[in-house]
Amino acid sequence: MLIILLSLFVFAKDVVGEIDCDKDFFEQCERAKLYDEIPREVEEFNALCPELSPYIECLRDYDMKCEEKEKRFRQPEVYADILDMFDELCAEGSILNEIATSNLKCFNETFSNTNCLQEMIDFLNPYEKEVPLDEFTTTHVIPGRVRCLSMIIHTNCILTDITRNCGIKARFMAVEYVHKSGYLEEFCPLSYRKSLLPNIDDFRLTEEQKTFAIAELERMKISDDV
Repeated sequence: MLIILLSLFVFAKDVVGEIDCDKDFFEQCERAKLYDEIPREVEEFNALCPELSPYIECLRDYDMKCEEKEKRFRQPEVYADILDMFDELCAEGSILNEIATSNLKCFNETFSNTNCLQEMIDFLNPYEKEVPLDEFTTTHVIPGRVRCLSMIIHTNCILTDITRNCGIKARFMAVEYVHKSGYLEEFCPLSYRKSLLPNIDDFRLTEEQKTFAIAELERMKISDDV
């Protein structure tokens, strides 16, 4: 779902030198312009789209070299499938590209008027903890698996808005993005996915949110077990 959570999902453009495991991956990659705003013109979209794939290569290299407890995918081959998806999305005339470019105006209007971010904030607030950094300052921390679940909830909300405002074809493209790009896996490493599913009733979810969360966690589990 290329146009989902643009203000939250840090995408990158290119790897800067060798991967340094002492730094977070987002410190080593440049943010793609397409994630700062949604173009209204097809020509601009198609010009910026090719900047996205190098991010996956950056994440792949970092994931395979540095991540142990929070590895995104069990098999590195999954990244090849993600890159194939981006190639199709950026290929002018492809099904995904046609759906994306024909809905640019609708996507802009949808994300300008959505309440999904507020819904996610409302979900996160009860789980936010204040942690002292020293005797004078504190910071606020949200457990990783809670943040993972919040992204699943947010994705469900966005998909609902896309379906209502832009139609079923736009939803098809969005779901293809979520499933083929590893979008949710980015926020939900293996350890979080394994712990959330059996404990889903511990969280304050509506029935719709719970049903979607279980379906997505089950989908990721099937992929993990292959």
